[in-house]
Amino acid sequence: MGFGRPKAQIPRQKQLNLRLTDFEFKKIARVAKEKNLTKTAAILQGIDLLEKNKPQRMANIKELLKARGKHFDDDYDD
Repeated sequence: MGFGRPKAQIPRQKQLNLRLTDFEFKKIARVAKEKNLTKTAAILQGIDLLEKNKPQRMANIKELLKARGKHFDDDYDD
């Protein structure tokens, strides 16, 4: 008979330590609470949104550089 939390299908074994201001921490905590998420889930959803918007951001950068007569290296990699 097992007690405690059930094992995760994909266990999270990596840790990330962040230094935040009080305002930044409270902002993450507030958004997580409003969305009924853990702070980790809220941050990961924010990262997903950034990735989803990346093609549009890159198109905007290319257009801005083109307007300024500069070349954009299409082989750019994060």
